[in-house]
Amino acid sequence: MTTNTQQAEATQQVLTEKQELARARRKALKDLCNELQQAAKATGVEMKPNELLREHYAQAGHTELKSFSEWKEAGYYVKKGEKAILLWAHPKPSREAKEFAKSQGKSKDEAKNDFYPLAYLFSSKQVAKRQ
Repeated sequence: MTTNTQQAEATQQVLTEKQELARARRKALKDLCNELQQAAKATGVEMKPNELLREHYAQAGHTELKSFSEWKEAGYYVKKGEKAILLWAHPKPSREAKEFAKSQGKSKDEAKNDFYPLAYLFSSKQVAKRQ
């Protein structure tokens, strides 16, 4: 019995750590977006957050961005030790939005898209062609 409880607690601990890591990554991306937006506004330029992020990453040579699976399908592998580049993914409904839609007698598909998940991408500088 205790092994099942211990396994459940260990699983919960891992989930909590992953959630905290995701929150930290979201906060870092949000902070970077805010910094880039302020700099853009100071120069009179208005761009969407992902456009600003792509331009920011392009300055470091990261111009062609694809997901892990897209690079894999194209016959490439991500080099060992490379870290993903983060962008905002397409919005989707949050749990709260789904619950609110349900309480209003609407389907989950009618819920407001108010959550922007993270997109983990890699650039052409971070991959190599498979042999």
